[in-house]
Amino acid sequence: MSMGLTTPSAPFDAATVFPQLAGQRRTTVRLHPRQGQPAITDSSMGGPLLWPADEPWPSCPEPLSHGPSKGRDPLPLQLFARDVPELPFPDDTDTLQVLWCPVDHKPYSESHTIVRWRKAEEVGSPLIEAPEPNPDSDDSYLPTACVLSPERVEEYPDGWELPAELRARIWAWEESAANSDGWSYFSHLATAPGSKVGGWANWIQDPEQSVCDRGHEMAHLLTIASGELDIESGRRWAPVEERPLLTPHAPPEVQNPADVMIQDAGSLYLFVCLECPERPVESLSQGS
Repeated sequence: MSMGLTTPSAPFDAATVFPQLAGQRRTTVRLHPRQGQPAITDSSMGGPLLWPADEPWPSCPEPLSHGPSKGRDPLPLQLFARDVPELPFPDDTDTLQVLWCPVDHKPYSESHTIVRWRKAEEVGSPLIEAPEPNPDSDDSYLPTACVLSPERVEEYPDGWELPAELRARIWAWEESAANSDGWSYFSHLATAPGSKVGGWANWIQDPEQSVCDRGHEMAHLLTIASGELDIESGRRWAPVEERPLLTPHAPPEVQNPADVMIQDAGSLYLFVCLECPERPVESLSQGS
């Protein structure tokens, strides 16, 4: 794990200004990926996985949905219960592993994911070295190895999940004298940006609802984002320890430490069914 990072408290509780938000505050776990050298036993993004040596390495489940590439799945994310106990692990599991195919898929340029829930102590002999992604993989889908620094923060629904009448009231307040400090609900008071577990999805386009094969509505499991924040959202969400680095001339690793790009500066969202005991997961992506 990396050093602890601390998100400043919100300038005020949004529900005090907009009472309709009462009861909608949720906790999300910001993962704070930062470049490092994680081990197979670490929670990480882009690092090595604790993968059984006798288990076949997965390949794209839908090779016909992209071009001639036979892209393999790189190593994007691994989370252990000791670091993120908020994850809804199925019984007798304590590890979540997510892999994706590193090429655009037709027709909507969505990257297909593979998810494994497993128990770390049952891995046995681990795979020493995973296969390299195919040479024709899109580098923008291949994250730089990062260690994580999970942090719990409170957030409110993305503005596009709110009723139109409430959105209109929020926009009017943002332009009024009552908001003399220039806070934005979308950028500063609602959902945390970046890669995170649980809480509300930070939508780039219109919200989408996922449903499992048994017809159950699914909950936001995690987001893998192209960037952790930008200059505007960083006014609220930049960790205290890194605020001096967040300038118009900040190096790219400050805003996008994993050096990953989902579609056009987008995000990959994963949703989980909390009613099915095996915890099936579906994914979708959005670009800007």
